[in-house]
This record gives sequence, structure tokens and C-alpha cells, in this order.
Amino acid sequence: MFHMVRFLGKRFDLDLVAPALEGAEAAERLLRGSCREMEFVPAGSESMARRFLRLGPYEKDPTLTDAIHRRLTSQCYSAVQVEKPAMLPYLPKDIRIPVILDTWAYGLAGPLRALRHEAGILARARNLLQVIRFSIFDACCWPVTSCILVVSEEDRIRCQQERPGRRVLVVPNGFDCSAVRPETPGNEGPPVILFTGDMGFPPNVDAALFLACRIFPEIRRVHPAVELWLVGRNPDPRLTRLAESSSGITVTGAVEDMVPYLHAATVYVAPHFTGAGTRTKLLEAMAAGLATVTTSIGIEGIEASHDQEVVIADDLPSLTTTVLRLLGNPQARIRLGTAARRLMEERYDWSRCLAPLETLYAELLPKRVVSW
Repeated sequence: MFHMVRFLGKRFDLDLVAPALEGAEAAERLLRGSCREMEFVPAGSESMARRFLRLGPYEKDPTLTDAIHRRLTSQCYSAVQVEKPAMLPYLPKDIRIPVILDTWAYGLAGPLRALRHEAGILARARNLLQVIRFSIFDACCWPVTSCILVVSEEDRIRCQQERPGRRVLVVPNGFDCSAVRPETPGNEGPPVILFTGDMGFPPNVDAALFLACRIFPEIRRVHPAVELWLVGRNPDPRLTRLAESSSGITVTGAVEDMVPYLHAATVYVAPHFTGAGTRTKLLEAMAAGLATVTTSIGIEGIEASHDQEVVIADDLPSLTTTVLRLLGNPQARIRLGTAARRLMEERYDWSRCLAPLETLYAELLPKRVVSW
């Protein structure tokens, strides 16, 4: 979203409205000059009664609602871009300007995978309730949109099948390739398996636990010195306990700069079986020239080929065998990393990914965009 705002702000008059969450001050500083106006709204909360009666899956902050409605009625905008369906409840019901919805991950694939994957009666009941709520919201509460933005061709096909007649535009997730350059790690020190991301986000927690508890012990039987680094903010307590009780596992929490960890890693492993959408952390690892091992779900939305830019494996034996092979084969790691970096430069640099937005808004806009 940061790169999207900067891209649009260079080309159109753009106002940004967002909740004042963690990182808002840094966002305001970094986006200064990209937006005509920015408004970060302190969070309010739903009343208990509204929360109990709400059928949809998304909360509706009354303070943010007031700020958005005030801005839309007091200013002359030509379009509204909404970031994620979770923000759709904030749209006025009588809105008359074009609405562009950026879905990030289209449809119910994520909740359905969580329902199938998680064990335990309480977890399954919670996920089933989420699926029901998302289904009701998707069926009844989407407004008329001028365009739906999706991140992959697969999402475009699903969206057009479920919402025939709607305009759908693919705007892939990307990465700033100038922010990280490939670097061949030295031979000093033990080999390192790396996984990154928000370590409190359930699909990332699932993948990290599978990697630490199922794959890593098998790797250590062959390579006793290998280390596993789980790098990212908000580590789940289960991951923290693993690091305290298991040899060779490091959980860093938030880091100021991911680049040193990418450069120190031997292999990047992302064994995702839940979640949906395009995982930008894989794009980051590929841009760094890392040999990357993931699953069919992990690589979803990224047009990388098996054993050319990444290696795709979908069960424990295949994942373990692949990681062992790459740890013992520097030439294979270099080949994969070089091809991955080339793919990133050719297809997934932000300058290429965001270009379709300029054409879209040139058609819609004589004036300004507001995004939230």
C-alpha cells in the first residue's frame, strides 16, 4: 500500500485517510509529499451491543466512519479507492463516485484453508463462524464497484466467475528491487534456514511451527550445525517457547533492517498450507537472490516455475528432501537465486506492477482520489 500511495500521489491529487495504528507516524513522514492531505484517525471501538448484533466479519470504528463521511461530503472527489474488503463498511450507502476496491487476496480461500487445516473443536468452530460471516458479507454487502483490483491472474478468474460483469484489474504485489541486492554469503559460520514475516499472523505462525517442529528436526539429523531463524515482529508465544527450549532456533522479533538476515541465510523456506494472496516476503527473498523453497499455496500469485526460480514441495518428505539437497549444493542455490532475481527485475519490481493503475485512473479521474 505504501508503494501504491507513492505511485498514485506522483500522478494524481490524492488524499489518504487511515486509522492511526502502529507505524502511523512513520507512514506520515515517509509519505509526505505523496499526498495532498493525510488524516490518521485515532481508533475508537464498537459498542458491545453493536459487536454482538454484527453479522459481518469486520468491525466498524465509529470515529473512522465519521472522518470518512465528513471528508466525502465536504470535498469534491472523483473516485474512492478502498484497501481491502474490511474497509467496505465505511463507505456511505449513497456514494455516487466510482469505487475501486483493492482486495489483496480475493475470496474465501484463506478462511476455508484455515477451517480445513486447524485441529481442535474450538478452532474449527471459530473458523466455521468466520467462513459463514465472510460468505454473508460477500453475498450481501459489496457495493457496486467501478473496478476490483486483484493481485494475480488466478484471483482475476475467480472474481469474474463469482461477479460476472464487474471490471477486474490485475495489479500484482511487487518489491523494490533497488532496496536489496543479491549477495553470496561467505563460508564462515553454520548454514542458516530463514523464514520471515509477521510472526503473529496466523498463516505465518502455522508455517513457522511446521518448519520448526516438523522440518527442522529432520534437517538437523543430517546437518547438526544448521540454524533456523524466524525473523519478524509480534512472535507468537509458541514460537518464543520453541526458541527457548530448542537448540538452533532463533526468534528475533521485530528487526530494523531485514537485509542482513537475507544476506546471511543459506536457504529461504516458506511451508505455507493456509492463508491466501501473494506473499511479499517471498518476493523479498527472491529479490535478494536466495534459493527459495515453498508450497503451491505459498507461491500462489507469483509466476515462478518449479525448479527454475523456486522449488515447490507440498508435503513433509518432499520439503525435507529439497532443503537437504539445497544445503549440500551451492551451485543449485546460486542457479535458483540468480533466476529468481532476474524474474523479480523483469516482472515484479514495483515500477512494473503498478503501471496498470495509471491507465485506470486516467480514465476515471478529472480530479482527486481518496484512499483508505
